[in-house]
Amino acid sequence: MPQETLRKTPLCRAEDLGKPIPNTPHAVAMCLPRWQDVIGYEEKNPKTMEKLHLGYPRFFYHPLVEAAVHKFSKRSDECAQLYTTRDAAERCAAYLWVNDPSAEISIRKTDGSAVHLIAFPKKLAALAKAYWQHAGEGISSRCAEALLNGIPAPDADAEAEIIKKRIAEFSGAKAEDIYLFPSGMAAIHAAYIAVRKNRLDAPTAQFAFPYGDTLKLQEKFNPHRALFYNRGDAADLEQLEKDLSESSISGLFCEFPSNPLLTCVDLGKLRELADQFRFPVIIDETLGACINQNTLPASDISAISLTKFFSGTSDVMGGALILNEDSDFYQTLRRELRTIYEPEAFYGADVIQLEKDSRDFRERVEKTNRNAQALSEYLHRHPAVDSVFYPSLTDRETYDQFRRPDGGYGGLLSFVLKEPEKYTEAVYDRLEITKGPNLGTSFSLCCPFVLIAHYDELEWAEKAGASRWLIRISIGIEEPEDLIARLERALP
Repeated sequence: MPQETLRKTPLCRAEDLGKPIPNTPHAVAMCLPRWQDVIGYEEKNPKTMEKLHLGYPRFFYHPLVEAAVHKFSKRSDECAQLYTTRDAAERCAAYLWVNDPSAEISIRKTDGSAVHLIAFPKKLAALAKAYWQHAGEGISSRCAEALLNGIPAPDADAEAEIIKKRIAEFSGAKAEDIYLFPSGMAAIHAAYIAVRKNRLDAPTAQFAFPYGDTLKLQEKFNPHRALFYNRGDAADLEQLEKDLSESSISGLFCEFPSNPLLTCVDLGKLRELADQFRFPVIIDETLGACINQNTLPASDISAISLTKFFSGTSDVMGGALILNEDSDFYQTLRRELRTIYEPEAFYGADVIQLEKDSRDFRERVEKTNRNAQALSEYLHRHPAVDSVFYPSLTDRETYDQFRRPDGGYGGLLSFVLKEPEKYTEAVYDRLEITKGPNLGTSFSLCCPFVLIAHYDELEWAEKAGASRWLIRISIGIEEPEDLIARLERALP
């Protein structure tokens, strides 16, 4: 298996630049083995970009997706994208028209499938790419492959039900309160649409430094933008309460724990404020993976990227929303989600693959929990390391309030070196761990996350506590002694 190969022989050498992670046609990440490769990628250096043939599907148009667009696009002077449903294409069109009301935009059904093509002028290509990235609703490479070969979408209803029941078993929710989406961002986007109906004339709020696209979605898709509380600490709670006493919000988004700083916000206090000021709370619990913690009682909607720990392969995308049946907003959110939700948006071949990948979900998470705990303690003791971000070391007391009796602290950690500007680049380049932008895989995977996610806003990120020198590691199921030895060889 490609994943097993990466556990033994990681992609981390200079000559590995641009290789798919893993080596499969539908890989969702690419290798950036050196610090300067990351900079070259961010600055679109031609020497770097010519090596990158694919990447994370919301940031890169997969070659199969580009080929499918070319097949169904009718004019050389138009740009186009493909979406699995007409409603998704229409949402993209609405976003483009908001930015350019006079634009000539058309939507048409592709021959022999439910996929729809949206065509737009080249001047809107960057805006359309932003929608593709932040909404997460574009077609997958498996869907594109089928379109190119004239293969009908497979029936995956049975596999979808198995996935729902699997998530229900881990989360404690009912299967009928779980909704599946083609990506984690598509799930968050659906939650955003649902809670915005609560108060269309109000902003949303983002509490604590988040995964970047969640905040950007709120800022770009909402004319009232978003309130952002970048630290998520006691002072921000006080400011949030003050702001709520003066004006309403339509919903609050947070992560538990957060990515990449692994902080844990005070969910109890947020729940109190939500009940007092009548707004829903959306908790992204991707890093907890439903197994390690139970945050559902504090949320109105839980979101999870199934691309990450649930799959573990880096070979398929997916996402889910979980409704809290005890929420005061339950009936409203359930009604809104039913108007948005389209099971066919999650392409059948991806659903089938995800069901296979997730069969050993619990075993993998339990192993990565143990490994990450061991590595976090090793790094915490290392004289070259300044800071380690891991829930058992940072916000343990807060995390433990929601940790399940048999749950761990997760498979993701970050660290910053002492004198980071002097040592970090060399340490990253030496580190014998596969390097690329994803997490939750069964093989260890690392990246300079802040540099990748916030290259054009590094000072802004650092004001929120996210160092540009931070290295994030998603811990796999290798032997912990092996991983520690790799770190030992890399660290000064």
